[in-house]
Order: sequence, then structure tokens, then C-alpha cells
Amino acid sequence: MSDTVRSRLGGLAIRFVIAGVVAAAVAMLAARFGILDGRIGLFGTAGGLLIVAIGGLLGLVALIRGLVGKPGLRQGGIASVAAVVILAVPVMNALSGGAVPPIHDITTDLENPPEFVSVVALRGDDSNPLDRSNPDNLDDLQREAYPQLQTLVVADDIATVFDAALAVANRQGWEVADADAPENGEPGRIEATDTTLMFGFKDDVVIRIADDGPERTLVDMRSVSRIGLSDLGKNAERIDAYMGELKGELGG
Repeated sequence: MSDTVRSRLGGLAIRFVIAGVVAAAVAMLAARFGILDGRIGLFGTAGGLLIVAIGGLLGLVALIRGLVGKPGLRQGGIASVAAVVILAVPVMNALSGGAVPPIHDITTDLENPPEFVSVVALRGDDSNPLDRSNPDNLDDLQREAYPQLQTLVVADDIATVFDAALAVANRQGWEVADADAPENGEPGRIEATDTTLMFGFKDDVVIRIADDGPERTLVDMRSVSRIGLSDLGKNAERIDAYMGELKGELGG
């Protein structure tokens, strides 16, 4: 290979990195705004990142060549460093996602999970089922991974807690599908859908507010991803964040 061809390697690496970034961004935005299905957008983004990785490898080769006196040192360094920076976040997310079990239906009450009513018709035929039967050891996996998720016991009347729960739900930016206030001894129920910032994936939420005696109310929550085997811990994070904010709303 001539020195002229070798000197083109760094430039080619930079072009690969740029092309990969553009492809990933287009796929992600198209999914977020509903132009593409979220799963197609995810695959498209992964393909773009693969192109970035190829550009990084080409840049590394150009960088090594440059260190021994061949052309392309500067361009190879730019391409390889840019690729590392761009890939750092998705790689870290993938690694952290591998540390959680491959489940997508999380609840604070494993014995009697809150039931969805209003959002069922919105989920579509290709959504994950709501029977909590897959995997068959789902409860055990959740207990081991998220032992902190428990029923929230509030020393306040049910009407006050329901109003606070609805106010917090509205502040999350969720699309509230139903807010059924407690009546005649029946629990209150809030159902909503959270659309993720990236790819526009939809996760459904139901919050149950039940009376447990004078000045004592029980709050349970369930968060379920419509698609995907693993939620990468997102549903548990959502429940943790919501319950923490609800505690603050109720004065701790």
C-alpha cells in the first residue's frame, strides 16, 4: 500500500465516525417522534454505533501507523478519541443493564399487584402480557434485585394521599389515562403512560391508594414496559423516584 493510500486511512476513519453519529441520531429521533417503531429505531441506532466503532478501529490503526512515522497520526487520533467518547455512554449503559435481571414488570406488592384497567386497550396486541407469568420466577428475581420496593405506608387519610399521588403523577410528565378517586371503601387508582426520552418507548404505570384504617393509607405502584424482555432497571428506578417524591409531597 502506498503512503498516499495510507494517509487516507485517518480521513476515512473520521468519515466513518461522522456517518455513524448521523445514522444513530436520525434513527433515534425518528423513533422518538413516531416516524419509526421504537424497536426499529433501536436497531438503527445500534447500527450507527457499530459504524462509529469501525471508524474508531480504523482511527486506531492510523494512529499506530502515525506513531511509527506514517501519515495519518492526527486524523487517526481524532477519530479514535471521538469514537471512545461517543461509545462510552451506551457501553456503560449496556454493562449496567446486564447487572439487572431480564424482567420488565415491577411492583411494590408481589402478593397482590395493582391491576391495569384503562391502559389495557392502549397497549396493543404486540405488547408484553400483564399476567406476570414470564419468567416463571419473576417474583424471586424482583425480590433479589430490588428489595427496597415495598408498599408505602402513609399516616394520613386516603383522600389527602390520593390528591398528593395524582399531583406527583402529573408532575412526572406522564400521560394520565385515568384517575379514579377512592369511593365507598374502594381503593383509588391512577393509570398513566411514560414515554421514554430516547426511542419513545412506552411504559405503563398504575398506582393504587388503599385505606388501611383511620389515618393510615397504603400506596402501591406497578410499572410495566410494553416491549422488550429487560427494562434495564428503568421500571424500578421510576417507582423509586415516584415514591420518593410522593413522600416529600406528603411531608416525609
